[in-house]
Amino acid sequence: MQLQISGDMALVFRLRSFAFKLLRQGALLFVVLFPIFSFAGYAGGPYVVWVNLDRSSDGKEVDRIIVDFLANKSVECDGQWKMGDSLLYMKRRPPSIDDGLVRDVFLGKKKTKMKQLDAALRSYRDAEFPHHDGLDGIIVYSRQPEMKIMSFTVRTRRVESVAVASQGNIPMKEDVEEAFCALLPPITRAS
Repeated sequence: MQLQISGDMALVFRLRSFAFKLLRQGALLFVVLFPIFSFAGYAGGPYVVWVNLDRSSDGKEVDRIIVDFLANKSVECDGQWKMGDSLLYMKRRPPSIDDGLVRDVFLGKKKTKMKQLDAALRSYRDAEFPHHDGLDGIIVYSRQPEMKIMSFTVRTRRVESVAVASQGNIPMKEDVEEAFCALLPPITRAS
């Protein structure tokens, strides 16, 4: 017994086969392109500037503590610091954020300079990371008038600080690490 397929039935089978091919190709295209679009609006980070106003050997030791701390793969600062996703500008920072501006904001508490710092952080664009706009904040170490780590978060217009050592003492590694995590600005660029 031989089954014969009419011309209309053959056309239906070909159309159905063509539709399934299109559907498979569309699904493949979706699977390939979806990850690209799923990051639209995603803000990694935080992206932070580190400034050390202490140029002494003790200040260099604080820099070394921060570098070693962040190089450790297990650092996460209660989920705020994401290895490979967060950025710390330590040596290379925005040119508009110089030591004078930082001193005026953190030590002089000048409100007009705070607005200037906020604008400099929000408007910063890095040629090496063109996918992000702006920075989330700045963390500063100073030994004047006492040894403390301070931070400023974009859009907050206030400085927070944590003392890490009394005058004349060298800051302990654990105190510097805890203060850094406590003062780490949240991601503000997505808002």
